[in-house]
Amino acid sequence: MEWRGIAYISLWYLSIICGFLGICCPTIPLMFICPHTFRYIIGVIFSIWEMYPTVLMRLLFNTCFTITGDPINPLDGALLIMNHRNRLDWNFLWAGMYYSAKPPAHKLKMVLKSAIRHVPFAGWVMQLSGFLYIQRRWEHDQSSMEKQMKYFSDVNDTHQILLFPEGTDLSPNNIVRSNKYADKNNLPNYKYVLHPKTTGFVFLTNTMRKNKQINSVYDLTVGYPDVIPQCEMDALRGVFPKNVHFHVKRYDELELPYTEDGLKSWLNDIWRQKENRLADFAATSSFISSNEVPVSDNKHIDNALYLALVFWILVQIIVIYYFIMSSLFQYWCLICCIVFLGFSFVEDGFQMFEVTLYNCIKNSVRKNK
Repeated sequence: MEWRGIAYISLWYLSIICGFLGICCPTIPLMFICPHTFRYIIGVIFSIWEMYPTVLMRLLFNTCFTITGDPINPLDGALLIMNHRNRLDWNFLWAGMYYSAKPPAHKLKMVLKSAIRHVPFAGWVMQLSGFLYIQRRWEHDQSSMEKQMKYFSDVNDTHQILLFPEGTDLSPNNIVRSNKYADKNNLPNYKYVLHPKTTGFVFLTNTMRKNKQINSVYDLTVGYPDVIPQCEMDALRGVFPKNVHFHVKRYDELELPYTEDGLKSWLNDIWRQKENRLADFAATSSFISSNEVPVSDNKHIDNALYLALVFWILVQIIVIYYFIMSSLFQYWCLICCIVFLGFSFVEDGFQMFEVTLYNCIKNSVRKNK
């Protein structure tokens, strides 16, 4: 183990625990009174938290982020698609989004495997944030995502949805499985990406179009020119890259096909381009072409990141203090944990309870009119 890795994981996880108990849970009553405000406040809290692991990486590991291509418009309702190089891509994505967005603010939600919502505190916060969990049972997942997306539309929650179309990370075994699939379907073999699964992408694109939630699709390509951490234990060992590169390509919603087959072909074409881009990156360690200027090539840490660092350290100090000194706060923490532990083992989790509650209140109001 390496002290910086232990410090990073400890501070990262402690901020999640304290943010959940001290900031997120006290906002839950708003969900019953004004779901629009509740969803907005939770989005702001999560956006501020995303800056914390970014500044920790900059300070502890001097990890720099180079962004090329198009800036991300935080006011866009958007679908983001990204290659899944390793199991820690999401950790570096926070910084990638911070440096890509102009101005540096966004409301990102991810499509994740359902098992992740069981992770204490981290999974609970993501349930509160409205992440979309899938169980790999398509009829159920389709219904849940459709209800959740309709809810976001009803409460005017403009956001970006991140989807990993590959469905899993780029491990040697997964490359073999992907290329076996390619051989059976007369597709090219890939080395730097896996063949994307198109069903979720087509569904989300069509659903967001129906709800008027999508202005654009952003194609993100992540590349690691030096160290590549493969799993959570690597982070604990302090295995962090010195540089992480993101290439961003924005496609206006109107550029996308309108048929299901057209969308599938479009996504497969994007992945062919991504394979070629990553092959060039493997040779040059950069996405920058000779005539291109990076959107962001950060050398100094922004003041906003320092403010986020101070804010989350204060949150941790205050929550720990009250947990030690106040038996009332201890009971509060116990109740919050019991409630979310229960929601984690209910089939659909807290995020779907929120949707169901909203629909019940809306239907009740309609009946009483």
